[in-house]
Amino acid sequence: MAENDSKAPVPEDPVPEDSAVSEDSVSEDSAAAEDSAISEGSVSEDSAVVSEDSPSVPGVPPSVRLIWRTRDMLARRGLFVACLALLVLGGLWVVQGFYVVGNGESGALLRFGKLIDDAVSPGLHFRLPWGIDEVTRVRTSEVLRHEVDGDYSSQLHLVTGDENLIDAGITVQYRITRLGDYLFSTENVKELVEQTIRSELVESAAVLDVDDLLTSAKALVQQQVRERGQKRLDLYGSGIVLVSVNLQTVDPPREAEVAFRNVIDARAEAAQVVSRAQADRDRGLRLTSGKAAQLHSEAEAEANRRLQAARGAAGRFEDLLVQKRLSPELTRADLYARTVREVLPKTRLIVLAPGDEPTIDVNLLEGRQ
Repeated sequence: MAENDSKAPVPEDPVPEDSAVSEDSVSEDSAAAEDSAISEGSVSEDSAVVSEDSPSVPGVPPSVRLIWRTRDMLARRGLFVACLALLVLGGLWVVQGFYVVGNGESGALLRFGKLIDDAVSPGLHFRLPWGIDEVTRVRTSEVLRHEVDGDYSSQLHLVTGDENLIDAGITVQYRITRLGDYLFSTENVKELVEQTIRSELVESAAVLDVDDLLTSAKALVQQQVRERGQKRLDLYGSGIVLVSVNLQTVDPPREAEVAFRNVIDARAEAAQVVSRAQADRDRGLRLTSGKAAQLHSEAEAEANRRLQAARGAAGRFEDLLVQKRLSPELTRADLYARTVREVLPKTRLIVLAPGDEPTIDVNLLEGRQ
């Protein structure tokens, strides 16, 4: 507004060069080049007071006239605009406090850097916004995977209990269980997991022979490393649980690989020979067992047959004894006749002339000398 607090009427005709709007409005140089100064937007704010109802100054751009109208409106409605601005800012401040934790995620709520809640569940939540509360969201439902590398390669160099060298590749899978410990108890969780698993693997391999590690002891080593590693991670407060520890590769060094392969092939061949010998032994045992069972069965059948025959003969003898006691002479004659009928068909008949002496033995039973 002008210093005299009066709104000077703005003439519709162009302002002459020798007239001034006010003492501080336009300098003599600007009056000489009024058209160019107005087109460049260099008109001073104190040059004229133009209200919404004031006529337009010729040559003034629309943007400048809009600025003048806005200034006048703010001058009349400053308190209302300030309240409206505060209300809008307050609404934006409140809206900024709402946040969403997605499915499979957990949130850690910090207030001025201090952990308030490390188990914010999935869903819509509210926090104090703009520098007061901070939320860190991490996917805790996923199983994370990490490969443990050696110092100079992707393989770990291990010394076995029988002072042999082997190269091992190991992979660890773990899951986050306590988000607060995971975020703030350790600086680098992956480095902690790697160093822990390496330490436990070295300790387990140092008490086993190389043959066991290459063949049958892999499952035992994996279980021991996972159990011992979990105890140590719990002691450190890492906030994770080991899901599995897998020995991907267990191989001898390249320099001794051929010798190891030869030993393994020789042992495999020896195992095949032993297996064939055991198969032959089992087959012979089965055959022998079958023959023994057959002989035993035949012996039992013969024993039963003889027993039945003996029982039958004994029964017949008892019947004959009863008959002999009742009629001894008749029984004796009957036995004699039965014996003759059984013996005569088996004899040879030799006829001699009357008066000839026999020159050969006459036998009643054929074949008897």
